[in-house]
Amino acid sequence: MSAKLYDGLRLTAHAPDLFELTRVISKRMREVFRELAVPVIARNVVRVVDYAEVRERDMGGPLHNYLVYRARKLWLDEQAGLDDRFHDPLRFSIVFGEVVDDYGTHRLAYPFAGNRAYTDALLALEADGHPIFVDYHYQSQADRPAEIRKDEWKCRRDDWNRLLDADDRETDGTLGHLPGWQLPDSIEGVFDAVLLGYKDTTIDLNAHCTIEHRIRRALNRAVTLDLGLDEVNGISRVLTRNRRIERAIELYLSTADGAAMLRPQPLPDARDLDIAVSELPPVYEPPAEAVARISELYREQVPVGD
Repeated sequence: MSAKLYDGLRLTAHAPDLFELTRVISKRMREVFRELAVPVIARNVVRVVDYAEVRERDMGGPLHNYLVYRARKLWLDEQAGLDDRFHDPLRFSIVFGEVVDDYGTHRLAYPFAGNRAYTDALLALEADGHPIFVDYHYQSQADRPAEIRKDEWKCRRDDWNRLLDADDRETDGTLGHLPGWQLPDSIEGVFDAVLLGYKDTTIDLNAHCTIEHRIRRALNRAVTLDLGLDEVNGISRVLTRNRRIERAIELYLSTADGAAMLRPQPLPDARDLDIAVSELPPVYEPPAEAVARISELYREQVPVGD
């Protein structure tokens, strides 16, 4: 059977029973989710501050609510346009299974995560100073890693084959029939928590969106518009294009002109996003000569006919 179980895990002998384990996972995964969600919200709020076309100055009501509402809509609109491979990058669920052979019982787990931080957090969980999970990945298409013994690699293969049970019509060679736990939180919910002003959802914009980050994003965007590049030419092509633009930006910023280029103003203290209109900095527009030079550097990287 062909298998690519990159994130397979095994529960150690120190792992608690499934009921207690689910409680432990629930607490830790929701912490990780919040750690991942706050920077996403901050970056989208800063987009509202930095982009002229999404920043309106004649709104009613507290600006705090407007900024977060607009940032929430930007993020949701983008997610709606993505396919399943990229939708909801903060999703997390995990399933559990048990296999029995001549050597005993093996408890396995497989997380489905939109961010590697979830799996890293699982591997860091401990019970009485011992790990709860250990790596148990397996790939039938790849050579055995040098650090894994031959007999263990075979054991992993046999365990996952038994758990997948590809010959059973009901399981159909998947993990969907196994018991599991799914993260109930959503990033929309964290946006809503900020909108409602919950005091435990505090975000310092400057901590998540540095001036360096903002200038690179503004330059990338300005160069893309200047070149008139096609945004719907395939995700792989767009990512390749963005990497080339980033290299061109890096080259330019390493020059004397790049070092002396006008930078965006720091964001106001926005720990609770309670910002007055008068405190917002002007929208940052990269200098036209910088955009032109970066565009030249970009073209110099692109092979003929690309």
